[in-house]
Amino acid sequence: MPDQEASNNLSSAFAVRGNEALETQYDDWANTYDQDNAAMGFRLPVLATAFFARWVPIGGKVLDAGCGTGLASENLHILGYRDLVGIDLSNAMLGRARETGVFSDLRRMVMGQRLDFASNAFSAAIVTGVFTEGHAPHSSFDELIRIVKPGGHIVLNVREDIYQNHGFREKMDDLEANGLWNLSEKSDPFRPFTISASHVIARIFVYQATS
Repeated sequence: MPDQEASNNLSSAFAVRGNEALETQYDDWANTYDQDNAAMGFRLPVLATAFFARWVPIGGKVLDAGCGTGLASENLHILGYRDLVGIDLSNAMLGRARETGVFSDLRRMVMGQRLDFASNAFSAAIVTGVFTEGHAPHSSFDELIRIVKPGGHIVLNVREDIYQNHGFREKMDDLEANGLWNLSEKSDPFRPFTISASHVIARIFVYQATS
């Protein structure tokens, strides 16, 4: 069973509001983030990279948005993806990501704000654990579409209650209706944590950017 501190850190991350408080929470959590999530049976990075590998050929520049300590990109690197760029709002988490040695570039940026990349800069993007309670807004999708080349895929997960009740479903559907991306695949709801946090349910989505 996960220890109480691991569960408390997860609960605290869901409870904070505002980018400044969220940055502080993740700065404080960075040193034990990986071991806490392992103790809780966190499988989201593995599942997200499996969906990514199904749709995205090896080669090209990949953005790991909200990369944290680099869990998803470490998996992608093992699978053969090499030009991996990570962004996160926490410098401490970026420091841990740098220790993996798998990133070609790491920068502090905040999801929901304009990202400091040229349009069509990436062949694909992966976003794990970011669209959840108290974290990045659905306006982040506009920037992801802007910086991913037409035809490139965006693999992301959304916590199910956030998807259903906080405007995410409507935003994602509107972007598709307006021809900005097309849904390639959507998972059934599943538990990202297999040992604890049974109330947390998520889905993985794969979209193809069209503009």
